[in-house]
Amino acid sequence: MPSLEEQFEQAFTEITLDDSSRHLLEAEVVTDCVVSGETVTVTLDLPKDDALRRIISDRVEERVKRIPGIVNVDVRMADQPPPQTPPQAPPPDAAAPPDAQPRAPQRPQRKTYLDNYDAIVAVGSGKGGVGKSTVAVNLAITLHKLGHKVSLFDADIYGPSMPIMMGLRSSKPKINEDSTIVPLQKYGLHLMSIGNLVEEAAATIWRGPIVHQVLDQMLRETQWPGGDFMVIDLPPGTGDAQLTLSQLLEITGAVIVSTPQDVALLDAIKAVAMFQKVDVPVLGMVENMSAFVCPHCGTETAIFDKGNAQRAAGQNNIPFLGRIPIETALREGGDMGAPIAATAEESATAQAFRDIAVRVIEEIENMG
Repeated sequence: MPSLEEQFEQAFTEITLDDSSRHLLEAEVVTDCVVSGETVTVTLDLPKDDALRRIISDRVEERVKRIPGIVNVDVRMADQPPPQTPPQAPPPDAAAPPDAQPRAPQRPQRKTYLDNYDAIVAVGSGKGGVGKSTVAVNLAITLHKLGHKVSLFDADIYGPSMPIMMGLRSSKPKINEDSTIVPLQKYGLHLMSIGNLVEEAAATIWRGPIVHQVLDQMLRETQWPGGDFMVIDLPPGTGDAQLTLSQLLEITGAVIVSTPQDVALLDAIKAVAMFQKVDVPVLGMVENMSAFVCPHCGTETAIFDKGNAQRAAGQNNIPFLGRIPIETALREGGDMGAPIAATAEESATAQAFRDIAVRVIEEIENMG
């Protein structure tokens, strides 16, 4: 039998917008879906058209009631204030059975989370495998080394690598009596990752409303201490997580990570366009794996080419923040939970991260 999550996804894909072939998930109309016993609350983001809202609401209610175990369907609009009910702890699994007791239905006001940080820096990429998480972790540590109070949020819910890279692979955060989460601490940072909340081998196949709900919950229920910088490691690509965070946060700016190959740069430029479309300034581009540095003789070899990210940044009128070489110590540090910015500060790669961090600060200051 399909999971509850799969049944809801199937229901939403069977409902299309008027005069459109796009279903509700494709059109990103469903922003929240919370099950509490026999009742489900569905939040829709629809134009202020009373007739359209009434038609779609009726279709959602009729279709969702056909899901086994669902008796009551409460359809709300995203621009309506949430009900004044006390929050409840959500279930650990987004695909929990109908009698699970998730958090009370509520949707936060737009751009309210993490406002106790002076700057929120999102680290993204157009595709996976370019070292985005490596840059995010070492950038956060370097900002701390420069004297700033920094937190790190691993928002890559599909492939969280921060527990490994920060040496917290088996660590679980403390959960308070009020169900709030106490961030983990390492290398002077407060940090949180979905990888520290679920089993390492568990596959996360969440989409649309579930992605929104998980990120919403981690931001809302984590006791973030505030400070100078919050660095967010985004999933690769331009999907649900990126759009959700741009809605829930006032992101100061984005750092785009790419390798020098044209195939990676094409996707990086798509990421730039996505951030610009959601009004998130692009602080600049980082070229990772820029050249291999021989640990014996120091000779550089441009395995994946070199300098193309700087060229692409110039062509798209965005700053170029710097290059990170291919170095064995950088890879080993990530695998062993000992990031190079924390354990080998005098290395050329750590210095490259320091230069990038300084440029990020300068770009933010220039925005002010």
